[in-house]
Amino acid sequence: MASAGRVARASGQGMASPMAGTSPLRLLLCCALVSQSLAAGQKPVCRLAEALAGSVDAHLAEWDGQIATGLNKTMNCSMFLEYVYLSRDRIRMELAYIRGNFSEEEQAFQAKGEQGPTTWVMSHMSTAASLISAHLHIHGVLAAARPYCLSENLQLLFLMSLRELKGLLVGQLQHIWVMYQGASDWFRQGSRKWLSRSVELFEADLRTMETIMVAWDPPADEEALAAGEPPKNNSRPGPPLPPFTAREEGGAGLSTVEVLRRDIFEDWDTHKPLVRALMRHVLPRDGHVIDLCAGRGQVAEFLNDTGLITAYAFDHSSNIKLLTRDVVQPLRSFYDAVELWRTFDVAMCLSAAEDLGSQGSPKILLENVAKLAANGAILGCSNYRATLVEAAAAHAPSLKLDEQLSDLLQSASGEEVCVFWKRG
Repeated sequence: MASAGRVARASGQGMASPMAGTSPLRLLLCCALVSQSLAAGQKPVCRLAEALAGSVDAHLAEWDGQIATGLNKTMNCSMFLEYVYLSRDRIRMELAYIRGNFSEEEQAFQAKGEQGPTTWVMSHMSTAASLISAHLHIHGVLAAARPYCLSENLQLLFLMSLRELKGLLVGQLQHIWVMYQGASDWFRQGSRKWLSRSVELFEADLRTMETIMVAWDPPADEEALAAGEPPKNNSRPGPPLPPFTAREEGGAGLSTVEVLRRDIFEDWDTHKPLVRALMRHVLPRDGHVIDLCAGRGQVAEFLNDTGLITAYAFDHSSNIKLLTRDVVQPLRSFYDAVELWRTFDVAMCLSAAEDLGSQGSPKILLENVAKLAANGAILGCSNYRATLVEAAAAHAPSLKLDEQLSDLLQSASGEEVCVFWKRG
């Protein structure tokens, strides 16, 4: 410390400052030179950052070019959809090339008795994920610009494709997570399967689009629609599309597009606190429960996973079987008298009040519940309890409300439900 003090004193007293007597202009020039010197020392990093930004800009320019081509007003709907098809086919082709290159490189490492670094796996997977992401953004712009060219079947195809592509991109992030865990072998195996699934998805989409386009009809008033005028030709299944509604005609069942939307963005109400309270206070152990308003079947799945209850999922949306891949079966319990192969200990519809709405009559639903339930029923009745109890007395007199238990469930879960017991 003493020597450091001596240096400091020498600098302050025995040595003249190199900047002493320097003019302000010379000081400014000196500062500028120092700044340039520091910047020169960072040039490699700056160049790398500029290269990364430049590569992104180059890709954006290419994507903008594709969008500009797709939005060319000289193309009619037939040419536009052909362009969309060819664009998807090109993505499929590129993904197939990436998968082929991945397999070839993997086999080369295996021939040497090596696994190789994870960098080559990451390179192939990231390239494929970038292609899929770009495809989503480009075709989102094109579909929004020319909705009158899309028949209802094409719209549903693109929505279902969006659901699957979202799963692919989330899956890529999961595989990267595995890599950070240090499980390089799992990462390589998962990447191989992920690339195969990507190619298979685009191939299936293209086959479906080919089938749809066989029966596709262009809009008769295409020029007027392109100019923003209201549609004149309302024929189906060709364009223009019907306006979006969350409910099907009749008001109780969710529309196909709404089911897809809730699936893609995980917007289903799982009723977890309520279901836990039901298991504690209402549902019998080893009992059989039917869910008449199952949605995508999340409540029935939860109950079955406990191993304590056997649950069956049904819903009144017309396409629910297709949309849930046979997990949930269609049942028009809000519209028609229904017959099933057996009765159930408890019948429930946790979204009854929402599905019926303010104008719907619970008559048919209550009659079906009384027929299917051997012991009791659980119905969602938010702001609907008085109407539901009155309707049960008129149309399903065998059902009696348990007010105390209903209030207990509401306090435990925050959801208002009505518990009915079957009279002897």
